[in-house]
Amino acid sequence: MIKLLIAVLFNAIISTSAWACPGCAGSMDNPKDTRIVYILMVFIALIYIPFMLIYRTIIKNRKLNDQLYEQGQ
Repeated sequence: MIKLLIAVLFNAIISTSAWACPGCAGSMDNPKDTRIVYILMVFIALIYIPFMLIYRTIIKNRKLNDQLYEQGQ
C-alpha cells in the first residue's frame, strides 16, 4: 500500500513539472515540423517491434533450461 502511495505521489509531482518539446506539446506552427508525427511513429515502431519480439521469445522459452535438465536425468 505504501509503495502504491509513493508511486502515485511521484507521478503527480513529475506530471506537474514535466516539459514536452514544442512539436509534442501541440505547437505545430513551424513549417519544419510538418512530418514530426510520422517521424515519431516510425521511430517508435522501429524500437517497439524488436523489443516485443525479444520479450515474447524470452517469455516463451523461460523454462527451457528446466525442461532440458529434466530430460537429461
